[in-house]
Amino acid sequence: MEAELQAVLRSSAFERSEKLRRFLQYICDLTMRGESGRINEYLIGAEVFLRGPNYSPSEDSVVRRQAHTLRQKLQEYYAGEGLLNPVRIELPVGRYIPVFRRVKADSPALSVVTELPDVAPAVSAAKAVPVAPGVTEKTEWFRAGWIVAAAVLCALGTGYMAGARNATPEVGGATREFWGPWVDSGRPAVICYSSPLTTVVKHFDKELPPDSLPKRIPVREAEAGVMRSAFGLREGGVLYFMPAINQTKVGEAIAGVQLSSVLSRLHVPVRATQSRLVNWENLRGDDMILLGHNEANQWLDPLLANAPFRLSPTSSDAQRGIVNSAPREGEQASYQIRYAAANHEGDQEYALISMLPGVGEKQRLLLINGLNAQATQAAAEYLTSEDKLAELLGRLRKAQPAHTGTWRFQAVLKTEVHDKIPTKSWVVAVRPL
Repeated sequence: MEAELQAVLRSSAFERSEKLRRFLQYICDLTMRGESGRINEYLIGAEVFLRGPNYSPSEDSVVRRQAHTLRQKLQEYYAGEGLLNPVRIELPVGRYIPVFRRVKADSPALSVVTELPDVAPAVSAAKAVPVAPGVTEKTEWFRAGWIVAAAVLCALGTGYMAGARNATPEVGGATREFWGPWVDSGRPAVICYSSPLTTVVKHFDKELPPDSLPKRIPVREAEAGVMRSAFGLREGGVLYFMPAINQTKVGEAIAGVQLSSVLSRLHVPVRATQSRLVNWENLRGDDMILLGHNEANQWLDPLLANAPFRLSPTSSDAQRGIVNSAPREGEQASYQIRYAAANHEGDQEYALISMLPGVGEKQRLLLINGLNAQATQAAAEYLTSEDKLAELLGRLRKAQPAHTGTWRFQAVLKTEVHDKIPTKSWVVAVRPL
């Protein structure tokens, strides 16, 4: 294994990349010493890329980016200079522990791990067993396999959890295509929740002192009676309004969890913020996903100013909605919530999905804007489902067959909601940009 490692490090594929050589040397040295259980993203970032003890893998994706490049370089090497090498070094996707494999002489396919290293892994006092003259290659492979298997089992015994943390669940092709630009950017995705000025109704057993903090506004008795009846609030005590600007509705919170889950599977770090804390510098430099509607997220209107679909706020004669500036055949001029007349029927709600060119030159920008929080949740579920993404990409290809590269588009999603829970969703309008 040491001889193969040195051959790779001296190759033309690696000669101009000191960082990749250090990376490969480091993880191979630990593996050959029987210390693969120590290998993890934090250790590599701190030791190989000199990020220091304060390195945070969730905020700095350098290890994941370099691991992706290292896999490509190894493939390039074994497709050229190393094509006939009897041993190959691989870095499995989602892990940072290298694997050494012997190539069968009569087949380009790779066999199981059977190569006996020049310097055996340090498992207790075990040493490489020399191959006596006349021993067949098959016998050598069998004996070497047991030695390396022992080393691997020992490493697994101490490093199972590290390996489990680096494992990547299977991700489908549509998911990779849709979210690929976010992976390639090498930056964290920032999920921006809306910061609406909301009023929470709180129940207290007795009246509060007038100077109590935080400030609360008592609900008048006539209004309190209506609220108790409409929302099933218990009798007795006192109701207070409590204004707040940092409330995130449950639908948006669930949407954030869903988006974080799929991005984490793709090794994209995720951060969160509130719209009231965002400025134009953030929008120019960060890859951002903005949630909510334009009454609660002040950035949506300027970002959608030139888009074919825009958001309209609530007015005295209309509910908030989605405006279609140039309706095409089969499309509506506007989309608004339709509340069910009977309990057994579902409300019809809408969300606008906009994958737009970023404010910055290379920045990614995705807007997921439900007219209600549950529609935002439904749209996030749609964008994290392999089947739904395949359906959406099919609609986009049909609308723009010659398209290549990153998709920029808008789509209006209709969802059926029962008891404030989204059930089924489907696209009613799509527009490649």
